[in-house]
Amino acid sequence: MQIARTADPGPAKADLQRLRHLLDAADLKPIESDFDRGDPVLAVSASMIGRRTYNRHELEDVIGSFLSERLRARFVSRSGGNRPPAGAAEWRAVLSPEGLLLGYRGRRPPLHRRAWKTASIRGTLHPPVAAAMARLAGIDTGMTVLDPCCGAGTILIEAKKLTPRADFIGSDLDSDALAASARNARRLTDIAFAKSDAARLPMPAGGIDRIVTNPAWGRQVATVQRFPALLAAWRRVIADDGRLVCLVPPELLCHFETERSAWNLVERRPLSLSGQHPVIVIAEPKRSRKRR
Repeated sequence: MQIARTADPGPAKADLQRLRHLLDAADLKPIESDFDRGDPVLAVSASMIGRRTYNRHELEDVIGSFLSERLRARFVSRSGGNRPPAGAAEWRAVLSPEGLLLGYRGRRPPLHRRAWKTASIRGTLHPPVAAAMARLAGIDTGMTVLDPCCGAGTILIEAKKLTPRADFIGSDLDSDALAASARNARRLTDIAFAKSDAARLPMPAGGIDRIVTNPAWGRQVATVQRFPALLAAWRRVIADDGRLVCLVPPELLCHFETERSAWNLVERRPLSLSGQHPVIVIAEPKRSRKRR
C-alpha cells in the first residue's frame, strides 16, 4: 500500500533531516489500527538510486524514527546487521532523483522470501528479480530453457512456476551450488541439474530456446571464465530465434555493443540490487554469424 510520495530530499547526509518535514503530510490513518494493540514494532527496508553521501541504513533510520513517533511504535533498525523480530510491521522505501516512495507492507513476509528456498549460496539472486527475468525471456510451452550458471536454482524454479510445461536445464561448476539447487527444486519435475563449465557446455548447437542466467560478477562469487568466452559458448547452443536474458554489471555491457559481438542488444533494464547497479540484458543472436 503506497502511503506517501515526496520530493528527493537531496544527496547530502544533512539533507536527510528534510525528510521528516516532507513526510509530515503522509496520511497514516489507514494503517493506524495495526499499531493499536500490544507492543507494536516496525521495520523499514530501503533502496536508493543515485549518488549520495548516506547509506540505505541511515535513510531507513530517519524514516523509522519518524514513523515510530507518529505511530507510537518501537522502531528496530537494520544497522549493524540487526534483524527485525518476527511479526514486525514492514515498511518499504525507494529513493531516486524523482523522489521518495514510501509503502506499507504490513506483517506479510517480504516478497523475496519463498517457501521453496530452503538452501542458499553466496551471490544467490532474489526470487522477484529471477521471476522478472523469466518473464522478460518470453518462455512458452515446449521450449528448452538453460541457466548455465544456475547457482541455487532460483531462476529456473521461478521460470518453472511461470511456465510449467517447458523443459529446464541448470548447470554449474560448484558442487555446493548444485546441491542447493537440488534441495530447492526437490518438489519440482522437469528441471535437470548437471555439473558443467558455462564456457564449455556439453550440448549440441542450436538446441536451446532461452538462456536466462546470472553469471558470477567477481564480487561475491569469483569469476572462472572471461565473459566473452561465456557469450561465445551460449551463442553456439542457442537457437537462431532464441533469446538471452542475463544479469550483468554495467562494465560488461560493452561485450554486447561491439560490431564483433554475436548478439544483438535488444533491451536493457537497470536495477538497484544489494548496493550495486546491475543491468538485465535482453539479447538475441545475430543470425548471420556462422556456428563454430
